[in-house]
Amino acid sequence: MKTKQHKIFWVSALVASILMYIVQYAVFNDYLGIINSFFGKIAFVPIQVFLITVVISGILSDMEKSSRLEKLNILIGTFFSETGTKSLKYFSKIDSRIEEIGNKLKVTDSWVDEDFKNALNYAKDRDYTLNASKEDIIEIYEFLSKNKEFLMRLLENPNLMEHEHFTELLRAVFHLLEELESRENLHESSENDIMHLNGDMVRSYRLITIEWVNYMKYLKNNYPYLFSLAMRRNPFDKTAKTSLK
Repeated sequence: MKTKQHKIFWVSALVASILMYIVQYAVFNDYLGIINSFFGKIAFVPIQVFLITVVISGILSDMEKSSRLEKLNILIGTFFSETGTKSLKYFSKIDSRIEEIGNKLKVTDSWVDEDFKNALNYAKDRDYTLNASKEDIIEIYEFLSKNKEFLMRLLENPNLMEHEHFTELLRAVFHLLEELESRENLHESSENDIMHLNGDMVRSYRLITIEWVNYMKYLKNNYPYLFSLAMRRNPFDKTAKTSLK
């Protein structure tokens, strides 16, 4: 039905165009002018095609990309609200060098792009060391177990295909959870087990920290009111308080 309607539309447009040329000739009796006008319009067709396919398509593509990135950042924000920030609090609590990372990642509202760049380089390059006890491991396991369904829904979201690092982050967290779930009794974990699990936690800790720095920069540049709360919930700052004085 739609194909038939399209054919009728184009035939009608062609007939209307021919009639307009006939009327123009009848009124002005200038077939040379009509021919010049006709070929002039044909000559302009490639320019129209260029404008539509390259310029306009490029603008629409950029708008679509911007929309996808915005949706992706909403997902990342949801992750930190529900799981990410709390995970960092658990990890930073058993970080043997928490004072150092706390100073380096003490984000303030006076930070500029250069500060975030330095913080990101630090988050990528630092040597992460965790000293988790059996009790710490059990606490982290219980927290991640409660959030397993939420994390699975995030991983299934097609928008994440645009963000390889965040997908890698979620996979690292899932791997850690699988390692924890595979133990019959975490209370009886051996020293080798604890060492292995510490390594899995370090991987998640590092990736979440890197993404946290990127997300804080995004909030500061786009949503100052959300940045204010995120700054007061800084998982690396022991003095951070959500309530305002």
